[in-house]
Amino acid sequence: MTTTLIPVLAISGSDSSGGAGAQADLKTMLANGVFGMSAITAITAQNTMGVTGVENISPAMVAAQIDAVYADIPPQAIKIGMVSSAELINAIADRLEAHEAKNVVLDPVMVATSGAKLIDDDAIAALTTRLFPLATVITPNIPETEVLLELLEHRDAALDTDKWAETAEQSASIADEAAMETAGRTIAGHFGCAALVKGGHGVADANDLLAEPDGTVTWINGERVDNPNTHGTGCTLSSAIAANLAKGDALPDAIRHAKAYLTGALNAQLDLGHGSGPMDHAWAWR
Repeated sequence: MTTTLIPVLAISGSDSSGGAGAQADLKTMLANGVFGMSAITAITAQNTMGVTGVENISPAMVAAQIDAVYADIPPQAIKIGMVSSAELINAIADRLEAHEAKNVVLDPVMVATSGAKLIDDDAIAALTTRLFPLATVITPNIPETEVLLELLEHRDAALDTDKWAETAEQSASIADEAAMETAGRTIAGHFGCAALVKGGHGVADANDLLAEPDGTVTWINGERVDNPNTHGTGCTLSSAIAANLAKGDALPDAIRHAKAYLTGALNAQLDLGHGSGPMDHAWAWR
């Protein structure tokens, strides 16, 4: 007697400390009842205190990983994490288009909470023009949402996200729920994919705002957990959403179930490392 599992592909970098990136993606997928697979985009040397080294995988090798997975175990959903170069983004977009990828969840890792830019300008341009149109949903935090709004406002000007990130941080234009709704509708309407604007950062507590391209908005309520160990929360949430979409959840339900899983992982209060540590992805079995 045989069994099967729904396959899901994570396209993301490797975190040597195991709390974020591909390691968090695969743990999350296992915990959410799907079969996780990976296409590694970068190898990082990092721990809970920071990143000390990054080495990108070649675009050709990333494309080969995606093709190999689709040739044998076609994924029913895709999670995309941080990709730091336009060449990598274009290679990923080319292969996802060729394979007619569905249920694509994109975590647009562009800027840190402080507003500091994490990827190059040309990579941000490629991200928004090549991968956003393929996404079912993108999951920006407040600083990333600010940068996207600035990009749209100045889309006819030369790309200068260093300046715009600084301006967004100073202006703090997304300061309440009404502003989150306006931002979500603007982004979803322009890019043609749903946008999950993640709360936190002092906005709407732990509630997130889902805006869909047709103008529908849904608040996804969450519990703010007092836990300084939050390494990998963005990776975990987006991977859980992808897992739930693959299992057949409608998008709002996929997000609700993902947030409940993330809340449980934070409530487990795992404490590892000397910095902001990882969560317990297997909390439900403790």
